[in-house]
Amino acid sequence: MLYALVMTVIFGMILSFYLSAVVDNQKNLLSQKAFLSAQLMARMTRARVVRQKSGQIRFNTGISDYQQVGSVLKVTVRLENSRTYHFDLPHVVK
Repeated sequence: MLYALVMTVIFGMILSFYLSAVVDNQKNLLSQKAFLSAQLMARMTRARVVRQKSGQIRFNTGISDYQQVGSVLKVTVRLENSRTYHFDLPHVVK
C-alpha cells in the first residue's frame, strides 16, 4: 500500500513538472510570435515612410507610430494584445 502511494506521488510530481514545462514553452512561443510581429510591422513602417517626419500606420494586428529623429526612425508598435514595442531603425531617404 505504501509503495503504491509513493509511486503515485512520484508520478504526480513528474506530471506536474512536465506540464509546467509545456506551459512555459507555450508562453515563450507566444511572446516570440508577438515580438516578431511587432518587428515586421516596424520594418514595414520604415518601408512605407517616404518624406513624413511622423505619423501612424494601422495594421491588422496593431498600430505603428513613427517619428523621424535625424537619420533614425523611432517606431512604437502597439499590438492588439496591449503589448508595446519600441524600435530605433536607421532610415535612409531614397
